[in-house]
Amino acid sequence: MIAQTFLAADPVFVDLLANVDDAADRFAVATRPLPDGWRRSLDGGWVYLSPPGARLPEQGWKVHISVARDEARDTVETVADYCLRQRIAAKFLRSDLVVHIVNGKQAPRTSSGKLITLYPVDDAQLQRVLNDLSAALAGRCGPRVLSDLRWGQSPLYLRYGGFRERYCLSAEGQHVPAIRDPDGRLVPDRRAPVFRVPPWVRVPDFVTAGTGPAETTDFPYRVEKALHFSNGGGIYRAVDHVTGRTVVLREARPHAGLDEEGADAVARLVRERAMLERAADLAVAPRVLGGGVWAGHHFLATEFIDGERLADAVAARNPLLRAGSGPKRRVAYTSWALGVLDGVAAALAKLHGRGIVFGDLQPGNILLRSGGGVALVDFETAFDVAEDHRPGLATPGFAASWARTGFTIDEYALDCLRLSVFVPLTPLMGLSPGKAGELIDLAGESFPLPPGFADRLRERLARPAANTEGARPARPVRKADCDRPGASSGLDALRDAIVRSATPERRDRLFPGDARQFDRQGTTLAFGAAGVLHALHATGRSDHPEFPEHVAWLIRESPRLRWPRPGLYDGLSGVACVLDELGHGREARNLLDRALTLPAGGPGLFGGLAGVGIALLRFGETGRAAEIANRLLALPSEGVRTGLMHGWSGAALLFVRLYEVTGSADHLTAARTLLTRDDSPGAGLDLESGAAGRALALHEYLAHRDHPYFAGVRDRLLGDLAVELTPAAGLLNGRAGLLACVTRLGGDPRTRDLHLRRFAVHEVPYHGHRAFPGAVPQRLSMDLGTGTAGVLLAAHAAHAALKGVPCPLPLIGGRTG
Repeated sequence: MIAQTFLAADPVFVDLLANVDDAADRFAVATRPLPDGWRRSLDGGWVYLSPPGARLPEQGWKVHISVARDEARDTVETVADYCLRQRIAAKFLRSDLVVHIVNGKQAPRTSSGKLITLYPVDDAQLQRVLNDLSAALAGRCGPRVLSDLRWGQSPLYLRYGGFRERYCLSAEGQHVPAIRDPDGRLVPDRRAPVFRVPPWVRVPDFVTAGTGPAETTDFPYRVEKALHFSNGGGIYRAVDHVTGRTVVLREARPHAGLDEEGADAVARLVRERAMLERAADLAVAPRVLGGGVWAGHHFLATEFIDGERLADAVAARNPLLRAGSGPKRRVAYTSWALGVLDGVAAALAKLHGRGIVFGDLQPGNILLRSGGGVALVDFETAFDVAEDHRPGLATPGFAASWARTGFTIDEYALDCLRLSVFVPLTPLMGLSPGKAGELIDLAGESFPLPPGFADRLRERLARPAANTEGARPARPVRKADCDRPGASSGLDALRDAIVRSATPERRDRLFPGDARQFDRQGTTLAFGAAGVLHALHATGRSDHPEFPEHVAWLIRESPRLRWPRPGLYDGLSGVACVLDELGHGREARNLLDRALTLPAGGPGLFGGLAGVGIALLRFGETGRAAEIANRLLALPSEGVRTGLMHGWSGAALLFVRLYEVTGSADHLTAARTLLTRDDSPGAGLDLESGAAGRALALHEYLAHRDHPYFAGVRDRLLGDLAVELTPAAGLLNGRAGLLACVTRLGGDPRTRDLHLRRFAVHEVPYHGHRAFPGAVPQRLSMDLGTGTAGVLLAAHAAHAALKGVPCPLPLIGGRTG
């Protein structure tokens, strides 16, 4: 629930749904007195009610109740009263606001509609619940619970699954919710958006009778490919059975995909069809070809336009995203981009001439026709300018609170687009009032823009003086600090931002970071406290007064994790390495011992066997590390992701490190074999899965054995890292990782200086200090993997390299040179 659910709780950091400010909006079940013996607890956005002496089974048939948002409060009270009378354990969403978020467009489809969950203890109680509540709630309806079987035409759904929190490893090595099979083994509790029953479970006869036969439809389309999913529905490429024509099929789920104004996906689809039909003869929008309602979902078929999304075209062509782009390429790109922008402006003018506001102009909604010309797609936010209407959806970086009515919506978005095609980082503008000017400056420095182009953007994208909505007061960062993040004063500003953000009063996190920290990773190396404390210590910036308190937090909270992972970056092995580094050997050894009792899946350095082996080597456990390595070699080679953190490149590093300890040539031979397995193109340039990580792994092998082919690949990958612009700043996912790789490999000093200089593009003032956004560009992160701590570490290492001082990085263990 990374998108809307996590972003709703805090305007600066990603946070839990539990921290949404809904105190004035909560349902009575969250606060009213309970009968004697009943227990109430709040977890996430849920209120749990447990009857006296409740002894729930580990798993069984659970009942979900789904109603429309305007019926939620009354339904919660009705069902709560029933549960109290019948002594049935249940959980309820706690407020109207949380209901809205869970059913929002960006919320997970598998949890949508689940207002209430009941836990019957046996089949008899299940049957009674279904019969009683289907009668009590007759006539109500809500979002279809896609993972469940519907009970007749009622708002009740049911599926077989876990009642208690259990986890296991999936076939892909991921930690997932679990149930027990008949042999007592934990297996994945699959929660796909389709009803499935575990193979050993029999559906009760009364359930089969009560749910009736499966719905049959005369669906007139053959779906060929899913193009996009959201909680509001899907977008598909399909073929019309009657005409044989390829169409784009847009699906809308009733009562789901709510926007900020409370409109559901169906309401937006109706509006979309009306606007498309009004624009039918303009050749700038797809034509309507049909539609209807099947299996309760609404569909709209539109013309399939053969073309390239502008977002993909910019990613493929923009010289700032490619190494070695000289002046000629920048001139050619500028000419191309200005032509596209003129086409988009002309398309908008045609819509405006018909009184249509498009509402969500952004690169993903613009198609460059294969035969030439521009088309706008995705009209779900379009509306008649004469309406008193404010769209409830907007794309970050292409909307502003002061431009949310009438044609000003499109005009502002078009100016954002004019900037984004040159510097595609406009989502950062929501974090700092001055960021638009910085991005415009970069565009002007990098491209031969027409006279007055930058000045017009600066004027049009500036926040109006009278409008302070969303502004965050912060002292502007001095330009001297921006220019050289490697300078001492700049790094101290990063340290101060990290310390300022700490929340030692919380148990789920110490420093705000990536949303994955809330997936039981609040203490870890990648996204939790261990990585931040390591960065502060390794850069010599652990002398602030709060550091001992923060280390104590890590020591206290790490053993309390109920479902820990063993991995180096996502689990206890990494925390153990950091505590050992900080001088807490006994606590570190205890955590490592616990990690070794946990199952590890996959070969990866991040959370798999290779990372555990690296941790063992740090603690001098060479024999056990070798055992881990042998297990790793026995894994099937298929189905493994590419790259350093999750692929065979990271696994190869374990064997390189074993060779450095044992001197056994067999370990280098195994490393070579694994590097060859990972010889397919990676995704992007990043350290986690892309070119930087693969180059680093190859370099570590080549430090011990010549291999001309590997050397050529490494050098090519290293050259690819000389890009001026990256989507993110972080260590695993962005610029800091590229800088770390260039520094470690002794790459071109000009590339190192380029990355140091360009950190200023990403940075945002935070309480007078300096911080960086994470994987979600609208929110800051302080963690090692995606945020400010990773930038601190990489910039410190680069600054040390300028002085000829080798600096260790927490990437691969072993030697520091």
